[in-house]
Amino acid sequence: MAPSDPKLTILLIDDDDTEKVTVTRILRALTNTTFHLDHVERCSQALALLKKKTYDLVLLDNRLSKRISAKFSVPIIKSAIKSAPLTIISHDISPTYLQNPTELGVDFIVDKKDMIDFLRSQINTLLGRGDGRSPISSKPV
Repeated sequence: MAPSDPKLTILLIDDDDTEKVTVTRILRALTNTTFHLDHVERCSQALALLKKKTYDLVLLDNRLSKRISAKFSVPIIKSAIKSAPLTIISHDISPTYLQNPTELGVDFIVDKKDMIDFLRSQINTLLGRGDGRSPISSKPV
């Protein structure tokens, strides 16, 4: 791979370690582009990384614990993000506060079962491959 190839940098904020494995597998299946995925479990850890690095995409789990939902964590993370899209990911997007990304202050709200399609779209957009709707890989995920 040539040094000039694009590199994607993604921050995953999720208290479930298996989500890092899942997102990594999806990214590997969708693109040959090099990527770096940072994973943290707490907002405080994310803030520390966001002070040091710029990301292309930030994925924030709706529930970082039984008591902390996106309503609490979004303002904290949003204040530290420079320009990356902030995306709430959740196994359950039925709560009222997850119905409108604009009202919540995020760019996207994604059901985790739709992560493959969402990440495909974002990779296409971030790498300048059209409108994000065309597939970039025919490899099965």
